[in-house]
Amino acid sequence: MKMKKYLLSMSVMLMGVSMLTSCLSDNDDDNDNTYPVIVSNGVYVVCGGNMSNNIDGSLTYYDYKTKTASQKVFAAKNGRGLGLTANDALVYGSKMYIVVDGEHSVEVVNAKTLQSIKRIDMTELMGVEKGVHPRHITCYDGMIYVSTYGASKSEGWPATTEGNGYVAAIDTLTFSLKDTYEVGSFPEGLTAYNDKLYVCNSDYSACTKASISVIDLTQKKVVQTYTNENIVNPTVIAVTGYGLYVLDMGNYADKASGMLYIDAYDGRCSRLFDASFVTFYDRYIYAVNAPYGATKHDYIRYDIQSRLQNSFTQDGVYSPCGIGVDISGHVFVASYRKNEETGYPNYSGNGYVAEYDLTGAKVNEFDCGVGPNAIVFNTGIEYVKY
Repeated sequence: MKMKKYLLSMSVMLMGVSMLTSCLSDNDDDNDNTYPVIVSNGVYVVCGGNMSNNIDGSLTYYDYKTKTASQKVFAAKNGRGLGLTANDALVYGSKMYIVVDGEHSVEVVNAKTLQSIKRIDMTELMGVEKGVHPRHITCYDGMIYVSTYGASKSEGWPATTEGNGYVAAIDTLTFSLKDTYEVGSFPEGLTAYNDKLYVCNSDYSACTKASISVIDLTQKKVVQTYTNENIVNPTVIAVTGYGLYVLDMGNYADKASGMLYIDAYDGRCSRLFDASFVTFYDRYIYAVNAPYGATKHDYIRYDIQSRLQNSFTQDGVYSPCGIGVDISGHVFVASYRKNEETGYPNYSGNGYVAEYDLTGAKVNEFDCGVGPNAIVFNTGIEYVKY
């Protein structure tokens, strides 16, 4: 039986569908001679900065039309920075949402102009015990869902397994808190599919009670928890009609980071391949395997339908730290630059992003801010005549 093309792309497909719905509902032009086409105009690079050196996070934008990259575009528009550790972002409808871990906030901006609409203080919204350290974001049916470390995070940095984290359900019109769900320890990436929310509970460095929580959004409660000896530090997830695809970062010792597949029916968990960073597009998983200290990296494209994998390029970057795929099929890989004095990646200097076309050729490279960690595409609607 062929696997249906149900794979949710966190960076592209879900965003495109949501934007199409929003833009169509806002369109007052009843011209029957046109039809909507999803187009991509550029790419945003979320840069986390460097907390140790007190370097704020920032947003870099690369414009496809002008072929120019502009750094600190949020600060330029709003007269202030994002703050420490910008961690994730999402375009949903007419807005972009930027998760800023170190500031316990979610910045809401106009997706076209980047003008700030609202800075959601997660500790005010959820309370200090639940709202600290927002991590990742997804969207579904007019809501955004944000994972937070909450009680997982102790006063000191070392992990604790005593408390759990949370997911906040936030209305995209009023920015009010609609629901709060308690999940597992140190929740990270999450995604929505078929009225359910799937949450990676990483358990941080403890690696003793990692799991995947399944929240039924109609029942408004956690209805299932996946655990397995292979699930030790899950951080990124996508869902098909048959199962879950999870990036697990391993235990930084004898269990390397890699891509897992969890059967949705019986919970069986199998390992697909080694990986450090992943993104999803159509029926493919794009991944980079870049173990710490490695000088050679693997650039992987995995077909979930045929279960075959190959390399999407032979022309890699220096020190990979993020990946995204646009609706054109072009792959973008973020990287640190080399510190020529130390010979190691420069975690306090500007990074860069390489762009690869459908043949795997590197067609472009542009500078970005410090600590690039998430890639978001500026996707919109154009009306084309029949």
